[in-house]
Amino acid sequence: MCVNEVPVSIDATVAPPPGRFELPLLETRRESPSVLTFRFSTEGTGFRYRSNQAIRLFLPGVDDPWGAARTFSLSSSPSESGLIAVTCKISETPFKQALARLKPGEPAHVFGPLGHFFYDAVRPSVYVAGGIGITPFRGMLRFAADSGDSVPRRLLYSARTPEELVFRPELDSFARSLPRFAPRYTITRPGESRTEWSGRVGRITADWIRSAIEGLDQPRFYVAGLPEMVRDGLVMIREAAGVPPEQVAFEVFRGY
Repeated sequence: MCVNEVPVSIDATVAPPPGRFELPLLETRRESPSVLTFRFSTEGTGFRYRSNQAIRLFLPGVDDPWGAARTFSLSSSPSESGLIAVTCKISETPFKQALARLKPGEPAHVFGPLGHFFYDAVRPSVYVAGGIGITPFRGMLRFAADSGDSVPRRLLYSARTPEELVFRPELDSFARSLPRFAPRYTITRPGESRTEWSGRVGRITADWIRSAIEGLDQPRFYVAGLPEMVRDGLVMIREAAGVPPEQVAFEVFRGY
């Protein structure tokens, strides 16, 4: 679920050149019943990246039909010094199982940074996330909070159940520290949850996007999630805001 394809570039600024690094695991954090975050140390390596790029992560020796590497959007922010983080759903594939078994101090091989899915510090931004597609937006919003950002930002985030709203407590804290940030959540399968949910139910729609962008002057749009979600999101953004797909930054996540 956390493999990203080459996104549309929305910023011509040159990013740091990619390199090869061996990074030890610092810690593993559970974010939801099915999602883990892995934080790796970059101390002394010179690893740099822009908010919010990606990496190619290798686990040598893993026998997986998809190979021993995956591309992950970084869920960390460049403002979090000395580390990078990736967040993903843990499936039954050999690679994901090997990643979940990684212990603090054990290394992963990393190539990066990669991609041009860049945070915009100037224009209002609208983030449209489905499921694990929230990962790059957590990094962008962490960067915004740490840099004292005052640009209007809106998040529309869809998950199956309340438990799978990854980073929700932190996103809510950003809403308190960033006066012009507003997160909006929707749940598609409330019947599968034991948690009471009184918020919006249903998929992201063009009308919901239209209501979220009221008052924003020429916002920049980002979409991240599974292929169907991204495809539908691009169509809905065009319907809601008249923005063609080629002007929307997106990342597609697949279930390797």
